[in-house]
Amino acid sequence: MAALAVGSVTAPLLTGQAQADQRGVSVEVVASGLQNPRDVTALGDGTVLVAEAGAGSPTGCEPGRACAGPTGAIYRVRGDQKGRVLEGLPSVIKLPDSSGGTVEVSGPSQVVPNPAGGYTVLTGFGGTTDQRAQLGPDAARLGTLYDTRDGKVIADLADHETRNNPDGGEVFSNPWQFEKTWTGDYLVTDAGANTVVRGSNSGTSTAFALPKHTLPSGESVEAVPSGIARSVFGTVYVADMSGLRTGASRIWKVVPGQKPQVLVDGLSNIIDIELDGTGNLYALSHTKGFVQGPPLPGAIYKINLFTRQTTELATGDQLQGPTGMDLGPDGAVYVSNKGAGLGGELLRVTP
Repeated sequence: MAALAVGSVTAPLLTGQAQADQRGVSVEVVASGLQNPRDVTALGDGTVLVAEAGAGSPTGCEPGRACAGPTGAIYRVRGDQKGRVLEGLPSVIKLPDSSGGTVEVSGPSQVVPNPAGGYTVLTGFGGTTDQRAQLGPDAARLGTLYDTRDGKVIADLADHETRNNPDGGEVFSNPWQFEKTWTGDYLVTDAGANTVVRGSNSGTSTAFALPKHTLPSGESVEAVPSGIARSVFGTVYVADMSGLRTGASRIWKVVPGQKPQVLVDGLSNIIDIELDGTGNLYALSHTKGFVQGPPLPGAIYKINLFTRQTTELATGDQLQGPTGMDLGPDGAVYVSNKGAGLGGELLRVTP
């Protein structure tokens, strides 16, 4: 996956056909003015964290270039208190040249509190280690999972992709989300590498690479793994965006010791997934499709893990380029909205 303008597998099990939930939902703007917001982390005490990818270099950047700077941040909402609790995190902006294109920004893509203090931060990137080195010292932790408390890099995803290139395609790393396992290792989706990487104190290894998706038209597209969720039993679920093609997105189920299987397909541009602990998986669509003009609105789907029935929450057109979500202890779905630009939002969606 661009920096925002996933072994063997089995055949798909089910084509997802979402049913519409006609009941209206409440959508409230909790925070605004976020800088390229990415994933959301809802804590048990009601605190909500948002990873802000930032704006690249604070001194500007010339067209056609990539410029890094310490503009990434962590935004926190705790009751009536709202604001950034940590700034100065790595960020990079890539500007199109005179021929046109889109502005791409990478930086913090997911953050969680570290029990020892500080935060564990995953940063996106969009390139190789050589390209990272060319951006200077401000870019050193782009494409890595690291702790802010001591600066220790837990896993260097850009290095793993540059050295191994597990899917055999273009050498390109863009880490997106992670889950910590019961052993203390981390499973990280690398949307650019089409790979789920395992990171630990002993280094990185390829958990599994997702193959290209052959569409009914015969076109073969990159998998683009995005959201990841892990159940208390160790089963891992991974979403892929399948080349950002409408109706091609899949959600994989990976039972320990077994080959990955497709749980649901037929969705569009699933960028994040979360488990609710009661047998349901929530899936966030970045957009229902790319058409002439602005992309279509995004959507939230509730998927029953046993029947695989897929129900769309009635959010209308209020999800515009959402990039991450989490389920709060209050039963609400917290969504980072308007993920491209400096006018991002945190929404509270209450079914």
